[in-house]
Amino acid sequence: MTVAKCKPTTQRPGIAFVLLGLLSVWTQVWAAEGKWTVSAVDEAEGTPIVARIELTRPTIESSLGRPASRMKRLRKIKPLPGRTTVEAGYGFVIDGPVELKLSEGAYQFRVSRGPEYRVISGNSTIEKTSADEHTFALPRILDMQQYGWTSGDCFVPASRENLPIRMTAEDLHVAATTAQGTSSDKYSDEEIAGLRGQRQRHELPPLSDPLWIRQHAQPQAGLVFYAADDHTPPRSDADPRMHTNVDLAALHRLASLASQRRSSSDEEPEAWKVAIEDPFAWPLPVYLASGQVDGFFVLGDWLRLDRSLLQSKTGRPFPTKVTRNSKSLGREAEQITWELLDAGFRLAPLAGSGDEGGLHPVGYNRLYVAGETADSATMQPRPVDSAAQWWSGAWAGRSFATNGPLLIANLDGKLPGHVFQVDSGNPALLKAELTLTVQDPVDYLEVIYNGQIHYSAKLDEYAKAGGKIPPLRITRSGWALIRVVTLYEDHFRAATTAPWYFEVDGKPRITRSSVEVFQQWLADYETHLRSQPAVDLQAYAPFIRSARDFWQGRLESANAN
Repeated sequence: MTVAKCKPTTQRPGIAFVLLGLLSVWTQVWAAEGKWTVSAVDEAEGTPIVARIELTRPTIESSLGRPASRMKRLRKIKPLPGRTTVEAGYGFVIDGPVELKLSEGAYQFRVSRGPEYRVISGNSTIEKTSADEHTFALPRILDMQQYGWTSGDCFVPASRENLPIRMTAEDLHVAATTAQGTSSDKYSDEEIAGLRGQRQRHELPPLSDPLWIRQHAQPQAGLVFYAADDHTPPRSDADPRMHTNVDLAALHRLASLASQRRSSSDEEPEAWKVAIEDPFAWPLPVYLASGQVDGFFVLGDWLRLDRSLLQSKTGRPFPTKVTRNSKSLGREAEQITWELLDAGFRLAPLAGSGDEGGLHPVGYNRLYVAGETADSATMQPRPVDSAAQWWSGAWAGRSFATNGPLLIANLDGKLPGHVFQVDSGNPALLKAELTLTVQDPVDYLEVIYNGQIHYSAKLDEYAKAGGKIPPLRITRSGWALIRVVTLYEDHFRAATTAPWYFEVDGKPRITRSSVEVFQQWLADYETHLRSQPAVDLQAYAPFIRSARDFWQGRLESANAN
């Protein structure tokens, strides 16, 4: 048996950063008899764990002899037919010893367990009549729950694969999935407890603890409706023709939800939350104008491991004069988020696999949520102890979103989502503190204040400064966030905190130029509708008129340029 190990990085709370994985751990594994049995353990404890492996092999170059891209050079290997191994979208799950029968030749492997573990990469040569066993020892970089942060995927598409085991392979604790999936998608707390007990009896690697799965997400036309409990969807008595057009059906559903919310008392808990899952959706300005949107996906299915996307398939093309590349969509989604903030919206940032994320490992795009209460000794947040607490923290913006870096930050001791009240005669000086853990090379670390860069540095510059960031001097209402962007080439890989908000003399900030961005978007949407065949423009007219009035009113309320 061969065991691959690499030295774990010491965990350090406070103002620190850890740079990992600039050089992958490459090991040579020589197997025999065409049979290879793999398993995974936690390096520090030596206990079996569930992990994900990507197994690939070189393919023949093109007939013209040109070098092929990595995606074309490598062919993904799937588990043996008939095995119970769980596919993870990109690769498959190592859930105890997995036996593979492989033809002779060279292979490459990449073993991971989410961003809190270091990735182990290497290569293997399989020969005829050979057999071997290989145990991958994965070192944990950071235990985020020890610091009060719990990971979740805010929207997992339906799948026939075993979701609890797929989540465990990514060290993920929370997932929202659809109620329309197959029966294997649906897990009650009792069923998960039973599955965990069964695995203990069979001495299989344990499941993630905690593990909370809720089948309460309902996607529709770039939106996701989240039920607080087993509520029926808000519906209206509108013309049944609306059901033939997904955008129109979503607009009617928002209108019905608005009516439902108006008729509810302030003490009554909300039955539904709504998030914009597609930041490029054509009806985005109409959705926002409805006043019913609570959250916004900042990382989603436009950031994929299986391929790079250059443009949204169904949404509004983002106007740009520069040449598009693999990172364009990610940066454009980020820019839309900032425009929303500057236009006066306070929407909870979310992250997840998304409606088109079928080939994603669950939790690749994820949200970390902190508990509301703090430990009196360390002043660190306590982790949430229920799914309801996690979602409450997510909607409150006590979070950061990531598809790679781990970014724990506070501003003047306050977690993201906090609203600072500032007197115009007494500007506030706020100090940012953070702990940053990364596996990819980092491009830059930045503090953004009202859409402008307050602080930007390479990691070596940040380290030379002793991990200190110049304080923010708050003289204007608005928002701030901290982000770290990596040099990963295939798409936009980054982490961003939820915003902190500032109200100077109790007045929020609305920026004229950002409102005008969404007014132009609305005008483009009207043009788009007129260009579509067989669209009933009269059915859209009430929503378009209402959105125009909303954005004009917001423009008149603008107090910043």
